[in-house]
Amino acid sequence: MDRALNPEILAEAIGQHTPGVLPTVEELTALIAEVEVRTFIEPTDVDDDLLRTAWYLHGVASAEQAGDMYTPARQQRAFAVSAHIFDLALNGPGRTIHDQLTLAFGAQVGYRRGDLEPNATAIWRRVNLHLDQPQSETDETGTPDADAQWSDTDHTRDPGDAEALVHLPRSLATMALRAGVAFLGLDVRRIQILLRQWRDEITSMRSLLNQDSLASTMFGPAEAVTQAVSDLMVFLRYGDRERLQAARDALRSVVNLEAGQGDHDARWVAVHLLHIADGMETSSVWAVLPDDTPPIVAQAFTIGTPPVLTLWPPQRDLLTRNTANPLDPTTRRLLLSVPTSAGKTLIAQLLICHHLVTQPGDVCYVTPLRSLGREMRQALSGRMRVIQKGLGADFADFGNVTIEEFFDLLGEPADGSVEVMTPERLSHLLRHDPTSVLERYSMFVIDEAHLLAQPGRGLLLETVIAAVATTDARIVLLSGVMGNAHQIASWLDPTQEAALFASGWRGPRRLHALLYSQVEGSAVDRLPSKSSTFTHLERFPITADLRVRPVEGTVHRLVTTADSPIGHLVRKMRPPGTGRPDVEEYDAFYRMCARTARELLGAGSLLMILSRRDYARNAAQELTTRLDVTHTTSDLCEFLVERLGAEHPLIDCVRHGVAYHHAGLPIDVLDELEQAMRAETLQAIFATSTLTDGVNLPVRTVVICETRYEGQDPGQQLDGPRLLNAVGRAGRAGKETEGWIILGLKKRARDSDFDQLQPADSDLEILSTLNSEVALERLAEVEALIASTADALFTVEQGEAADFAAYVWFVLSAQERLAAVATDADLAGAIDGLLAFVQLPPATAARWKAFAEYVREQYEATPDESRLRWTLTGTTLSSARRVEQIALTVADQARTLFGELDEHGTAGPVLRALTLEEAMRVLDRSGALDALLQLPEAAGVWKFKPTVGARTAIAVPVADALGGWLAGLNMPDLAQRMLPGVPDVSWRLEQTVDAISGAFEHFLSWTIGVVTTQANELLVDQGGIEALPEDLAYFVRYGVDTAIALNLLTSGIRSRRVAYAIGRRATALGLDWSQVRDWLRGLHIDGWRTEFTAARREIEDLVEFCRSPTTSPLRQLLEQHTTSVELHAPMAPPPAAGRLPVELRITRGSEPIEVWTSGTASYRVGIIAAASHADVALLGLSGLEYRAETDGSSVMLHEVR
Repeated sequence: MDRALNPEILAEAIGQHTPGVLPTVEELTALIAEVEVRTFIEPTDVDDDLLRTAWYLHGVASAEQAGDMYTPARQQRAFAVSAHIFDLALNGPGRTIHDQLTLAFGAQVGYRRGDLEPNATAIWRRVNLHLDQPQSETDETGTPDADAQWSDTDHTRDPGDAEALVHLPRSLATMALRAGVAFLGLDVRRIQILLRQWRDEITSMRSLLNQDSLASTMFGPAEAVTQAVSDLMVFLRYGDRERLQAARDALRSVVNLEAGQGDHDARWVAVHLLHIADGMETSSVWAVLPDDTPPIVAQAFTIGTPPVLTLWPPQRDLLTRNTANPLDPTTRRLLLSVPTSAGKTLIAQLLICHHLVTQPGDVCYVTPLRSLGREMRQALSGRMRVIQKGLGADFADFGNVTIEEFFDLLGEPADGSVEVMTPERLSHLLRHDPTSVLERYSMFVIDEAHLLAQPGRGLLLETVIAAVATTDARIVLLSGVMGNAHQIASWLDPTQEAALFASGWRGPRRLHALLYSQVEGSAVDRLPSKSSTFTHLERFPITADLRVRPVEGTVHRLVTTADSPIGHLVRKMRPPGTGRPDVEEYDAFYRMCARTARELLGAGSLLMILSRRDYARNAAQELTTRLDVTHTTSDLCEFLVERLGAEHPLIDCVRHGVAYHHAGLPIDVLDELEQAMRAETLQAIFATSTLTDGVNLPVRTVVICETRYEGQDPGQQLDGPRLLNAVGRAGRAGKETEGWIILGLKKRARDSDFDQLQPADSDLEILSTLNSEVALERLAEVEALIASTADALFTVEQGEAADFAAYVWFVLSAQERLAAVATDADLAGAIDGLLAFVQLPPATAARWKAFAEYVREQYEATPDESRLRWTLTGTTLSSARRVEQIALTVADQARTLFGELDEHGTAGPVLRALTLEEAMRVLDRSGALDALLQLPEAAGVWKFKPTVGARTAIAVPVADALGGWLAGLNMPDLAQRMLPGVPDVSWRLEQTVDAISGAFEHFLSWTIGVVTTQANELLVDQGGIEALPEDLAYFVRYGVDTAIALNLLTSGIRSRRVAYAIGRRATALGLDWSQVRDWLRGLHIDGWRTEFTAARREIEDLVEFCRSPTTSPLRQLLEQHTTSVELHAPMAPPPAAGRLPVELRITRGSEPIEVWTSGTASYRVGIIAAASHADVALLGLSGLEYRAETDGSSVMLHEVR
């Protein structure tokens, strides 16, 4: 167990004391470890000595004179250890509600004052249900608890009601304790709901006592603590220091008994909230921002969604340091290296928002992981609305659309915008228009920078960093733990030591375990053999052998019984005297790990990491057979059936609360699965190792079941950084206080295997892939080719050498183009600036540079038009040359089919734009589609088999399949069209989905875009026009056949089905793109359901699309304290009194927001207009308090603080 069981920390926390009064460090360690291991199986009570020790430590740290008697470090550690013990005690069965709340608040205080803030929020989640209202309860003896809270749902009782005499005193007696627990949970919406309830109860008690205030009564402390919590929330949300001082005054009145006497809980709560309020003055979002920062930046976090009120230690340390502070515009370079789940994503958001509001230029956020990009885009969307800046949608990596054209399409402001992209997308933009990219972005935030060392994509990330580093743009690298962080920081900025910020902080603690399998030799079943080769079979049960280590050096063993095996060994026995060994067959180890996972689900969500896609699917199916169907996933199943077809194997898994996740599934499906895990709709997810690279998908338990096999791509293996990332997923910060990380090993048990879960610095070193053994082998091959053939550059196989050559080619081309437009941008240092040339031995570096010089010579010998074409392709140079030949064939075919005929009947130039169908005919007739699939970059994306594991292949015509995809066919129909001879429907669907994702949505859409562009250039050179549709690649990418559907899909609509339906309907009505948004607004949610059978997820996308980009009601409310939004349809007749007080009924984002009059005789006025629906829904999520009124056509909102 990290931190809490560290002997040095325990020794400092306990200090010196009389023997026998408290446990020794060794005894305390053993007690905590025992509870940890027992809790691994089921909730358990803690030892009385352990709990007494916790209260002693809490008292030591809390004492008024503690600052004089104990060092701050000892106080902090005493708080942290006491919190850990209270946390364990909270798991114990049979505790009264008051005891649970007491332990919860003690744990929250200890965690918050011990610099482990996320754990305080996690504790709140465990007792949240006890905060609303008094609950009746029975103690363990069966008699009513004297401290019990009685159940009641009426919070606005008539003071004359006799029952109020019972209800209100009981509620007020525990209100301060409940308020303290709620406040330290820092959930804005929840606290606002509770405060409204408590204010009503306080008002009722005042009326009952005929008093203006409860001060000096026994209920005064509860009133004061509740008011203090309200004031503290206003301070945290708006930076109002007067309210902070008011909160302090109220809390002091409780401590010094001015508010009243008799409420000991309130006094205890008030003392700690006073200390915590002082800490929040320096840990709030307001505190870390420079004084001249516009308030709207802080409000983007404190009011935006999701709200963030305080920062964690590494975030505070970074944003308040004196040198190389990332909020200082003079800080040009920074590397942030912290563990997974330490808050990197929030730091990135803060830097982006602050830069957009205070500095000129746009921000480019780069992540190698599309799923992380989707997550960042979602997190930024609400914040961008508050600061009123543009946010790019999830755009494909290819395509020639400019940034300005893209934001015009969205209707968003192009000035002051952030675009989220992959390194592939940034590389594409740099190749096509280096001037615009280098001049537009004044800040690059590059996440998951430790993937520099990843085989395959690492070099691409290294090259884009080196390219943008030649400019004066600000560059921030975000990374997990690096073993050589100082070297990477020096590469980024060799002039500034402070370019590195590193921290080892982490919130939830982690428990490590090793999972082995054990054959139970004494429990054998003798079975008959179906083969005459063997006399009989012997079947042995296999049990799970779990080794748990809560603390260094202490390993506890937990085993399952032979009665509940996780697998079997079947030994096929040969007749005696054959001279041949018996045959042993074990169940697959990954399947046994999946069966063991069933026993771990009781503790919370689970992620299992496996080596292959089929392992992930099979393991998910294995667990599915052991779980009941759940109704919580019905919405998700509805979407998946529409996207994948009802027979896809994923569907049955999801019905049981389980999913699998790999790159063969469509992007939007992966997105939904990730969202479902975060929302705890799914219990478990089985994924390939790529999921650990950067998706912020923390769970309670991570099981690593890696299988290495011959021929495996090294990029798929769990190296040190990937393993550390996987370990970091265990324990959801803010949701739970601990996470379990279990390493499954198919080997003999050894305690030393625990070392694998703690990689050494040398395992975490980030090395350029140009320095890898494979890359140097490729370099040697290239050198031999150069010595033997004049065409060496175009015979280099895929790999680092080919990618390096393509990068050098790009730099040379970009330099030419930049010089031609006289820009300040200069890429001269982009090659020497690679990380490789910081790390490589001089002799090896010289070899790479000699190769670069050879590439330069070949570049200069190449015709100008081919130079640029090969640059823009984005493939290896060998493939780029082949793509150019394919484009020539396509241009010739277009001229043959559609060229203007002269008087001799000879085809001339193409003088009209081709339709989508005609363009596809050109690609098919020219053989371009098949030729593209032969490129090495295609990597088998178009391969099909009749059955799982078959060695034979099925030929599927790509043109016919693509035609069905563009015609909007759903997956089942497309699978039937492509693979009619495959009898297994689920296997047919799975192959189809995999091929559509890999071929149409990625590879072919990218390469068809390149071919189309080059072919159009050739057609123009021949005297014609750019006849092939410029959006052809996007039609292929998204699988639609109308421009309106395409625009919808590139504007945030994720459902191909609904986009296709809207596109067809709008086209039939004769609408152009400029009219679509207003047309959809007029239909509103009920119309979308009627016209397009839109589901929940589709409606949520449509309301966001219909949002007015020009105004932000939330920002208006913050700055002007009032705003207005339109009703969908005016009242008829309008209110006679001019304005009516109303309330907004905000339920789900997919339901209309209804407007009702206030009061007992309320009636429905109407619904909020579609253009304002998303903003008003965001307002509801923000927890902002307001009052509303309507004049019959608009709803006016007025802020209330």
